[in-house]
Amino acid sequence: MTLTTERPAARVRPGLVAAIGVAELCYAAAGALPLVLGLSLKIQQIAPDGKEATLGLVAALGGIATVIANPVAGHLSDRTTSRYGMRRPWILGGSLLGLAGLLLLALAATVPVVAIGWVVAVIGYQAMVAGLTATVVDQFPAERRVRMAGVFSMCNVVGVVPAMVLAQVLKDSLLTQFAVVGALAVAAGAVLCLLLPDRVLGPAERAPISLRGLAAALLVLPRGARDYRLLWAQRLLVSIGFALISSYSLYYLQSRLGMPTEQAGALVGITVILSTLLSGGFAYLGGRWAARIGRGRPFVLWATAILAAMLVLKAVTASVAVVVVVAVVSGAATGVYYAVDLGLVTQVLPDEREAGRYLGAFSMAKHLPSAIAPAVAPLLLGVGADPFAPGPNYFLLFLVCGLLTAAAVPMVTRLRDVA
Repeated sequence: MTLTTERPAARVRPGLVAAIGVAELCYAAAGALPLVLGLSLKIQQIAPDGKEATLGLVAALGGIATVIANPVAGHLSDRTTSRYGMRRPWILGGSLLGLAGLLLLALAATVPVVAIGWVVAVIGYQAMVAGLTATVVDQFPAERRVRMAGVFSMCNVVGVVPAMVLAQVLKDSLLTQFAVVGALAVAAGAVLCLLLPDRVLGPAERAPISLRGLAAALLVLPRGARDYRLLWAQRLLVSIGFALISSYSLYYLQSRLGMPTEQAGALVGITVILSTLLSGGFAYLGGRWAARIGRGRPFVLWATAILAAMLVLKAVTASVAVVVVVAVVSGAATGVYYAVDLGLVTQVLPDEREAGRYLGAFSMAKHLPSAIAPAVAPLLLGVGADPFAPGPNYFLLFLVCGLLTAAAVPMVTRLRDVA
């Protein structure tokens, strides 16, 4: 375990890159497994009556915890004076708290305990990822961050794959599923902590901790940081667009294409796998390509425009072929977008000494819409009639999402081009 009181040197070690990537993948798998099937199965076991409403409530509590925990943990990690470093306690401690929450969730016999277990797990894993994301700034020189962000984003996206595999292989025991995926996250976090040349912050260097500072980490975007604010705003618009439709893939196929549930479910599974694999692959390639040519803005610009076009295309068509094409193209564009967008924001932080705080605030632009969208989407679906099929107005829902995403394009054009 290497400790340093100075900022790490610019030299990039492949072993450290791999350790950060594996830790991010395991974090993503641990967070995704309950959302893939675990939460819904657990609630169905203990509260089958009204399971949909119960699941919505528990998921909403987790969403609120995500929005708050990540920036707060990032803010506090910037001020951590532990002799083990600034980020290590949050990476390892967060993974342990996440495991405890998953075990509590798996063993719960009542809905309140399920909710508590899920919120504890979310807080733990958001603390872990706050420390992980900050390492991109702490450990890598500016010219290497877009490439590293590509690796980071690829591992985050691909993390859903082991979660789905574990859900099938260990389908007879929810406790075993959660214990295995949680233990993997702890092990990956521990290995990273051994390899990470984490900075030790001296007490004299630490900025004060206050309720006002914590509130600012959640609510205040710094003045004068033009590029950071633009990136935050465009990420918010893109995230709103996708949050509004994220839960409606199955229902869209049933309503717009008239598919039976089994057939629609199979198509959703195929498109999710295709989109996930392409997103992971293009996150890696996009990060490397942007770093190689030294320009990131064109990648974010075109990816955003393509995502908007795909949403509008889905709004005005009713075809299986279009659904597959949209999944493929959107998967590739999403990978490029999230990788290069993250790489860009690491280079325009208002203060790199507070990387945890500002990256945590940036994550709010992605997670906040997920806490709001479940209440907004049904309102859009209930307005008027869908001109392409009887039933809920998916035309309006996807059109609004496409227009919101398109509104982010002018913001990207105003960014200073760095990579």
